[in-house]
Amino acid sequence: MIEYDGSGTGRLDRPVLSVCIPTFNRRDAVTELVQRLLEAESRLQVCVHVDGSTDGTCEALNEIASSETRLVVTHSQNKGRASAMFSAIRSATGEYAMIFDDDDECFTNNLPMIVDLLVGPAAREDKIAGFVFSMVISDERANANSFPTARSNLIKIRADERVVGDKKEIIKTRLLKLAATPPAGNFRRVPTSLLWSRIALLYDVNCVNIDIGRKRYLPDGMSAKIRQLQRESPYPIFLLNCNYIRAFFLGRYFSKRFLSKAVISSVIFLSLSVPVFLRKTVSSFSS
Repeated sequence: MIEYDGSGTGRLDRPVLSVCIPTFNRRDAVTELVQRLLEAESRLQVCVHVDGSTDGTCEALNEIASSETRLVVTHSQNKGRASAMFSAIRSATGEYAMIFDDDDECFTNNLPMIVDLLVGPAAREDKIAGFVFSMVISDERANANSFPTARSNLIKIRADERVVGDKKEIIKTRLLKLAATPPAGNFRRVPTSLLWSRIALLYDVNCVNIDIGRKRYLPDGMSAKIRQLQRESPYPIFLLNCNYIRAFFLGRYFSKRFLSKAVISSVIFLSLSVPVFLRKTVSSFSS
């Protein structure tokens, strides 16, 4: 179980918010996003991890970073979104951190107001991990609704309050780094919700109906092939559903329907995980 002492209010020279962006072969999209973020009049840091891109992403970002100290660029060989996400989070030095996809749009005009909330009194309440904000959904086929309460946790808002649609979490960086521990097995995809489920076991969030950006669903994006990705990396989904089960018995939500789905899903994804681990074991012995 992760722990956080809640100490520290942040120095004036420290960024309030680190925007963590994993990216792969989307040079134009990520450089446009980075430039727009850096134009915002807020105490921001932008952390981009380039996951083995071959389209010149590193070169384009390093050119920006040469004259912009708020941009941190790291890179590695291609290991998948999970590794890139964890690497971007490790680079963050702001008081809060937000994971942001390279193909989404950020409403930078709202960032000053959002940063003000992050340093306001609501952020200092006991057992508050951070905030969750609304997003505009670009796909008309996707449903979304507003937060019905001002304070909840990142499982309860889905399980009991029936909030649907992509939202954007901004979490205290120290706490997010503790939650961002990769599952054993080096899976290429780890759902971000696994991190949120770990945080939700102990901490609440402030829910704010302010749009922080626009969620886009590209034909080659992860959302379009979610089922395939889940079959390829089933163990992190198993861990996610185990956290859902644990959260119910900790009293973090009360929906028995949500619990039942978590129990069934945990059995399914555990059964899918066994052959994956066997293949990895055989492959490691062969090499």
